[in-house]
Amino acid sequence: MKDIYYINDLEKLKALADPLRVDIITTLGTTKQNSQQLAKKLKINRTRIHYHLNILEEMGFIKVVDTDVVNGIIQKYYLPTAHAFVPSANIFNKLFKENTIEFSLNKSQEQQFLLEFEKLVEKYSNKNEGKEKVTYSLLNIK
Repeated sequence: MKDIYYINDLEKLKALADPLRVDIITTLGTTKQNSQQLAKKLKINRTRIHYHLNILEEMGFIKVVDTDVVNGIIQKYYLPTAHAFVPSANIFNKLFKENTIEFSLNKSQEQQFLLEFEKLVEKYSNKNEGKEKVTYSLLNIK
């Protein structure tokens, strides 16, 4: 088991955002358990547990560490793949890079740019009621 699993994918982060999935991982802790044990501890039906276990396994948050055959049915025992799951600092970079326009101004141009930008904001603000909207933000990084 790794100490930290860095989440680099937005879909994986969304999958882990479900409170029941967090409860499943927390309940597993460091003790291998099967779906029946988890369902009993979390007081949820096994079908619902199976659904979430499949997603957690598919995304790499848990893995099957043991199996057992009980009355002809294969029981899978799961453990988390890490002690902690942490979103990578770069997880949102792709989103920002795809929708970002970067440029630099000379300090002497800054005031004029801001005045022109304010005029554009005023011109286009609230002029498209009821239409699909696109939002733009200006971020000044010095």
